[in-house]
Amino acid sequence: MTEETKKQLMQSVYKLATHYQIPNAELVSFKKRSLLLDLINSKDETAYKFVNNVIEAEVKLDRIQNDKEKQTKKPEHWAAEVFTTQKEKDKAEEKLAKFFKDNSLS
Repeated sequence: MTEETKKQLMQSVYKLATHYQIPNAELVSFKKRSLLLDLINSKDETAYKFVNNVIEAEVKLDRIQNDKEKQTKKPEHWAAEVFTTQKEKDKAEEKLAKFFKDNSLS
């Protein structure tokens, strides 16, 4: 996963952390995001669910896209997996965006 993608994912986490007044959130890296996500979960389980779903979908998509063995040996299966996971990620992003809009976090 690129550093830019990680930064984009963390922007949503930081936005929620700011909204729920979690101090020093911007100091937390993508790699150490679990602590920050746990704090968000303690404030609002729904917010946690939406942002965590986006992160998990992106990680899953990245893992599948980088599976060169499957891409080479079973390209049709690999392409279908990428397509399905991309749709899951898009849906998760839409739900998070709606959550932000509904809660005036946009």
